Amino acid sequence: MIEKLTLKIRGMHCAACSQLIDKMVSKQDGVITVDANFGSERLYIEYDTDKIALIKVKEVMAKMGYTLVLPNEEKKLEDEREAREKEIKELRNMAIISFLISSPIIIYYMLVHMFNLFHVHEFFAMLEQACKYLGIENIPEFITNPKYKIDLNYIYFVMTTPVQFGVGWVFFRNAYTAVRAGSSNMDVLVVIGTGAAYLFSALGFFFFEIDHPYWESSAALISFIILGRYLEVLVKGRASDAIRKLLNLTPPTAFVIRNDQELEIPVDQVVLDDILVVRPGTKVPVDGIVVEGKSSIDEKVITGESMPVGKDVGDQVIGATINQYGLLKIKANKVGKDTLLHQIVRMVEEAQATKAPIQRMADLISEYFVPIVIGLAFLAFSYWYFIFGINFKASLIIAVAVLIISCPCAMGLATPTAIMVGTGKGAGYGILIKGGEALENAYKINAIAFDKTGTLTKGEPSVTDVVTFNGFQENDVLKLAGSVESGSEHPLAKSVVKACVERKLEIQSPKEFISTPGLGVQAILNEGRIAIGNQPLLDSLNIQTTDNITNELHRLQNEAKTVVFALKDQQIMGLIAMADTLKESSVEAIGTLKKFGLEIVMITGDNEKTAQAIAKQVGIERVMSQVLPQDKERVVEKLQSEGKVVAMVGDGVNDSPALARAEIGIAVGSGTDIAIETGNIVLIKDDLRDVATAIELSKETIWKIKQNLFWAFIYNIIGIPVAMGVLIFLSQKGFISRSIESGLRPEIAGFAMAFSSISVVSNSLLLKLYKPNTNRMRIIDLILGLCFIAFLYFLYIKFIQ
Repeated sequence: MIEKLTLKIRGMHCAACSQLIDKMVSKQDGVITVDANFGSERLYIEYDTDKIALIKVKEVMAKMGYTLVLPNEEKKLEDEREAREKEIKELRNMAIISFLISSPIIIYYMLVHMFNLFHVHEFFAMLEQACKYLGIENIPEFITNPKYKIDLNYIYFVMTTPVQFGVGWVFFRNAYTAVRAGSSNMDVLVVIGTGAAYLFSALGFFFFEIDHPYWESSAALISFIILGRYLEVLVKGRASDAIRKLLNLTPPTAFVIRNDQELEIPVDQVVLDDILVVRPGTKVPVDGIVVEGKSSIDEKVITGESMPVGKDVGDQVIGATINQYGLLKIKANKVGKDTLLHQIVRMVEEAQATKAPIQRMADLISEYFVPIVIGLAFLAFSYWYFIFGINFKASLIIAVAVLIISCPCAMGLATPTAIMVGTGKGAGYGILIKGGEALENAYKINAIAFDKTGTLTKGEPSVTDVVTFNGFQENDVLKLAGSVESGSEHPLAKSVVKACVERKLEIQSPKEFISTPGLGVQAILNEGRIAIGNQPLLDSLNIQTTDNITNELHRLQNEAKTVVFALKDQQIMGLIAMADTLKESSVEAIGTLKKFGLEIVMITGDNEKTAQAIAKQVGIERVMSQVLPQDKERVVEKLQSEGKVVAMVGDGVNDSPALARAEIGIAVGSGTDIAIETGNIVLIKDDLRDVATAIELSKETIWKIKQNLFWAFIYNIIGIPVAMGVLIFLSQKGFISRSIESGLRPEIAGFAMAFSSISVVSNSLLLKLYKPNTNRMRIIDLILGLCFIAFLYFLYIKFIQ
């Protein structure tokens, strides 16, 4: 049996980790598809349960140093939060310890570098001169005694070693795991870079008597990288807030009636068919049907709908929504992970675990990135030491800087963090986007096809016009018609009765009710014999219409409306017109989509005349009429054959083939009636304006991904050459006027590496500021662009001019 799962992973540290997991797990017999996502820390796996068990996959990943959390091992939300807080606390403590130990070394060597002192003796000579200048007569012995000057490097050796092998042990462990698996990752670069600086310093100091070991390079690098990972975990935690916020919506307890007693129990103990009590101001614990009471429910947390929705006996209610004022009793029909809220959470998790096609390029580069960087570091060392002829120490520092500044993490975080924030933001608006591929396809669409019935229209007839004759009043005609139609089950009859209820008209009970198929209905009321029917009914009663009545009849029919006659004692009281009316949001939604430059197409089974009338109301120019449900897929194919990237919008049930055929299928539903598995984008609310919001949010998310990839690539494109000493080379050759004699310090490279990852995640978090139909994101992008230009100008002034 084929099974698909999205599981939690622990222990990933960079984009290369996800590549390693994909590489090793995909080799296992029975694994069909595997996709590890560094940003969301999740694994999507499709496998054959007859060939491989999940426990085997877990063991394979454990050998690589990663922990796969199986479904039966998933923790509760509180436990998951505690685990993340524990991870953050551990990283914070490691960063604090590392900086406390290494700060004296960093400060000392900063002073040495600042005052161009290359020997310990010079440093102490400077301190001695400073004491004399300040008039200090009793200068401390540790400044004047040469013995202490020598012993200082021993102290720094003792301080650096625990940072390198204690705090930095995690890098050695992960690097060993990667190399053993035949791969490489960011930890390999860190170990080679810091290890080279440490070994050079230790060997040089103890055996070759160098005066300036590079203890600070090793200690500072480890400190800055640990700090970077701590900040990265903090920021990534914010990027995945959406799922935690959704899960927090569920109330912890529920009031259930068992054995005629009301009990308060944990919500996870509620079972199907339990009768639950929901008091005013409290949350509905699970999905259910109202069996007693009347109230309004605030469904904003699930659907994004701002107005409360009235609920009566027989109506469906959604778990986690808020009861407004009335006491309700509901019968649970979906509990646990079957509730709509948990389905939404599952879809968001799956979306965040998938990769967009645009990420494949970054993944391909990440796979070969580490070996290439090691080669570049060796090339830089060889050039500066063997060809250009600078000393060994300076050449080594350049190589270490190259190893440390190179960062595949930023490339690995560029796509998943933006998808996490974008899909989370969409969920807040009641828009469920199923992953990176859906986002990228939505970004590309240039045509959008709408099913008419139930999508653009309400899907049920409503009274649109009441035209009266012979001195009758509109409400009187409607009241008499509704009284007769109350005895019929015909959809048109129900729409007339519904119009009476909406206008609060009193309906009588009909007597001697007669229904004549194909003609209409008749009954006796207090006012006389009332008949409601079509033209053949008038013909059967030998009733003639005047020119005025005939003209009104034709006018209404030309507007694609179904018209019935209302008669009293064989006298025409009026005409009642009914139509499948447009949803309130349709016209605004189509107008917004037109502003996006999309071609709008309406697909309907109606005849050409009726279809054109509806299309004219909503503002759609291209109409495909008389299309049977099974032929909608062919219409989508026809549009695609014209070179268009098509989105199909339907109700998610009878439109399924067309939704699947289109590049993007958008299923429009209302609450729990939605076919949640259909389409690439699911709209919880029955509001077509969300179609425009979904497309706009998709475009913003893909644009943010492209920005992130730009920052990640430009960082490495600029940072690696600078670390390799390109500026020194250009200065020596006279291409830039400023004299540059030393390369980038490794500790600065380490800080830059950490900053690159944080900047990418922070840029993704800006998506949280998205608001539909505003220019907010454009203004933010403009500010970021100006900041980048200012930064480039600063670099030009600082290093080139």
